Amino acid sequence: MAAYGAYTDQELTVLLKEGDRLAYTEIYDRYWPIMFRHSRKMLRDDEEATDVVQDIFTLLWAKASEMVFTTSIRSFLYAATRNKVIDLINRNKVKVNYLANLQEFYDKGEFVTENSVRERELINRIELEVAKLPKKMRKVFELSRKHHLSYKEISDVTSISEGTVKKQVHNAIKILRLKLHLTVLLGITQMLMLINRIFS
Repeated sequence: MAAYGAYTDQELTVLLKEGDRLAYTEIYDRYWPIMFRHSRKMLRDDEEATDVVQDIFTLLWAKASEMVFTTSIRSFLYAATRNKVIDLINRNKVKVNYLANLQEFYDKGEFVTENSVRERELINRIELEVAKLPKKMRKVFELSRKHHLSYKEISDVTSISEGTVKKQVHNAIKILRLKLHLTVLLGITQMLMLINRIFS
């Protein structure tokens, strides 16, 4: 390996293109610290600088036989590192801009999750099915859920017995459960919470 240290960059480049692993190792040892400092100076981040330089040298070994070096290996590595850093900076700017736009989207209240969309659709379906209930049943149900009257209060308003009021509300919920198949999807507790929200 000591002999490779005496080779010029041009000689090492020729050997590199021939697939000489020791020539590659010499170039790596000779220029990795220099390229790291070059990258670190631009990025001000050790981890990102390390990744950039490592990517450059990985590519150098993988594609060496196909590369046409019109400049010295030193100039090639400097240019490759600079271009890689610029690309990384541009991608980070895009990421920052995207996150800023996303935050603005949240701040304006325009972000709607998939779950909230589904819930809205479900509420619309419930409202539609409530409207289809028999007139007397719908009235009792709405007095219970929309106006939050007790069974006794509904009985007084409608002149229907308290037992009948209770049965009408129970039957209304049963009909909604059957038509919307919510028993399996959400369970009775969640369904009642949604119904309460509709008429709150």
